[in-house]
Amino acid sequence: MSLLLLAAAAPLMLGSCGVVAELPTTSMPNSFSGSASAEGRPMAVSAPAEATASKVVMPVYWLGLNESDVQLYREFLPSDNLGDPIGEAVRAMTVETPRDGDYFTPWHPASNVTASISSKNVITVDITSDAFKASLDAGMAHRAVQQLVYTATAAAANAGLTTAGFSASVVVLVDGKAGYQAFGHESLEQPLVRDASLPAPIWIITPQEGEATETSLTISGSAVVRDEQLSWSVEPITNGRPETTPVASGTIRLDASAGETALFDVPVKLEPGEYSLRVFHGEGANEDSKRITVY
Repeated sequence: MSLLLLAAAAPLMLGSCGVVAELPTTSMPNSFSGSASAEGRPMAVSAPAEATASKVVMPVYWLGLNESDVQLYREFLPSDNLGDPIGEAVRAMTVETPRDGDYFTPWHPASNVTASISSKNVITVDITSDAFKASLDAGMAHRAVQQLVYTATAAAANAGLTTAGFSASVVVLVDGKAGYQAFGHESLEQPLVRDASLPAPIWIITPQEGEATETSLTISGSAVVRDEQLSWSVEPITNGRPETTPVASGTIRLDASAGETALFDVPVKLEPGEYSLRVFHGEGANEDSKRITVY
């Protein structure tokens, strides 16, 4: 939860409308391509499947600090099924608080978001300019815009609105007009596509943060295949903090080539209590974690 230096994103505070930077500027280096790791291989490729079995939830992407980079993570939030699943998800991205406290959003609440999609998967999102109040540098501005692109395209796929055979792209209008300069850095003149380097290299997809589960559960997620071993660990939480000694742990074998992303499932049986689930490369790099309650 890559190799860029985060200058001023550490001090964060929770608010009723999500997580915003406590400092007036949230900064990253101007070089933000993030297309390769130190080993010259992609840190992440395509995100896991967006569709779910239930339409009462919607996919929303957040930003999270992973080592010294800021990358994309996804959660599923409850949906009110208002008839505009793309607009609903994008607005939730600006007004809701991530379930996982390790995630944040630099967006301010948008007073209105609407969306439509063409038969060739061109998504048009019209968002109000009040969502762009944050002062971001180029690196964070790029990530914030990609957060919107990922959320919009995921919501379209989850709602079954995309047409097979066409790649999805997003046209962003601000107050009904094209050509806005998002956060002073990102041009919204042309259709936008996903930057495949930005999803985090490890995701725990289920269980989600704060979920209650039975004693027999499965940790499911995705990870990029790297030279370091992929491992998992479950630590009991005592007095609000994970203990240092795990009650269960192991390694994960991924069915993919180096640099590719693969899904994984780890069955675990736990006693009732509160736990921290972790999946990580090597000695703890590229970690994602979730806190759950077992009943």
